[in-house]
Amino acid sequence: MKKKLILGLILIFLVGGFFVWQNKKPKLIAVDLPVAQNYQDFVTSTQEEIKDEVKPDEEQPEEDFAIKPKIQNINLNVPFISQAPSANWEQPYQDACEEASFLMLDYYYQNKKFSTAADTEKLINTLVDWQLTNWGVHANLPAQEFKKFVEKNSTYQVELVYDLNQEKIKNILQTGQPLIVPANGKKLANPNFKNGGPEYHMLVVKGYVDDKFITNDPGTRLGADFIYSSDNLLDSIADWNAQDKKADGPKIGIIIF
Repeated sequence: MKKKLILGLILIFLVGGFFVWQNKKPKLIAVDLPVAQNYQDFVTSTQEEIKDEVKPDEEQPEEDFAIKPKIQNINLNVPFISQAPSANWEQPYQDACEEASFLMLDYYYQNKKFSTAADTEKLINTLVDWQLTNWGVHANLPAQEFKKFVEKNSTYQVELVYDLNQEKIKNILQTGQPLIVPANGKKLANPNFKNGGPEYHMLVVKGYVDDKFITNDPGTRLGADFIYSSDNLLDSIADWNAQDKKADGPKIGIIIF
């Protein structure tokens, strides 16, 4: 009888612990995604605006002086890859979020699609090998080091944006430019992360709906169009502090163009 009582108490404890754990686990956020836009859509739109500008000596209608309303929602057509394309989460793929984020932006600007997982893995390996050859290590990249890495491996320019807030991120996205952000992965509310998320992470912010951001998060195979609340994303954004080996640096964003 006593054994049955003990077993019953253990069962109650385990079931109760499971429900507590489930309630603590972050919940997925669902939104109606806006129609995805290519970078060329923004380039064409800008060119048309320049063509349609009224000459200085022409009389301008009153509405031309009005401030244009901001785009309410936006979703950039950034192709997604996981940092572990073949679901191999051993090194170097465990720490390949920087490489995956860069490749996603590169393919977005070129309007290209990723092919097979094996080919995508080769692209990541090439970028990892460059670091091993030139820097002697494949390690977490703070924003400044990531900037150097991109400029050494491409013809892109890189701009770092400090003191990020919701308004700054939205303004950048409205130009058709995605934003890469470094983050403390332990703070990101992503139920698909293993072991509570990575200590340091990079991901692509590609759009927004109201107060929620649309991301391509390479940290899981389910990271395409992953939604984070604005509060959670901004709370999580932090550069890598190489000296203390933790993500507690400034709220910084990375624009590649």
